[in-house]
Amino acid sequence: MRNGLLSVIFIFSFSVSYGQNSNGISRKKSYGRKEYFPFSVSLRGGLTQFYGELNAQDMQGMTGISLGKSFNKNLALHFDYTAGKLGGEKVAFFNSYFINEYNSLELTAKWNLTEQFSRLEPGNAHFFLYGGIGLVYFSANAFAMDDNRLLRFTNSKLSARNPLFLRWGPPKGPAGIKKTREGILPLGTSLDFLLFKCLKTGIDYRFYFVRTDKMDATSGRRLLNPEESNSYSDTPNDKFSFLSVFLSYRFKNTRH
Repeated sequence: MRNGLLSVIFIFSFSVSYGQNSNGISRKKSYGRKEYFPFSVSLRGGLTQFYGELNAQDMQGMTGISLGKSFNKNLALHFDYTAGKLGGEKVAFFNSYFINEYNSLELTAKWNLTEQFSRLEPGNAHFFLYGGIGLVYFSANAFAMDDNRLLRFTNSKLSARNPLFLRWGPPKGPAGIKKTREGILPLGTSLDFLLFKCLKTGIDYRFYFVRTDKMDATSGRRLLNPEESNSYSDTPNDKFSFLSVFLSYRFKNTRH
């Protein structure tokens, strides 16, 4: 389903934007590649999806804000803040479901494929690829399917920080932290559509690789607490994603 959605976005982007201006008339590409609306602020909201041990889907919500700086019409840098929830369940063996409340900080580079590969001046729809690095702060709890008892958790009075980005190592620092901190690698695509010169909207799909196996309060095929005081597990890392819609306001460079 995800591959089909990305295909539709890709085809729609190029069919709408390739070689057209806002009036649908083809025109030559200008030599000036400066972006006269280099700064932007975006608001987004959507649904999350989790991939791990408790992977029977229970889509939760997310919201976020993004600050962007375009270096030219092809390349931009974005700083994102996201707050959301993850959910899922598994009856076989685990007989449990989980809720994860997370916040993330991310720095991503965004590449405009429509601008890069179009021979003519693009229209209002643009297709992007992006990737970057970030941190996720989260607290996850797993509950029994039948009576909602708390079975496993990631944070307690014993929890202390794991070594950042390291696969192994004892926790460091004072105990009692409320949220686990882990590294993430975000990758994504977006289809942006220009409504007005300063305003655009679009669809954004983002996929995260997380440097931990504790996002669902479950680590491997076991029922032990994967809290941070136990350091990292040796099982495959978790992943999650979101699909969102966004609205961006672009600020014009007053020097032009």
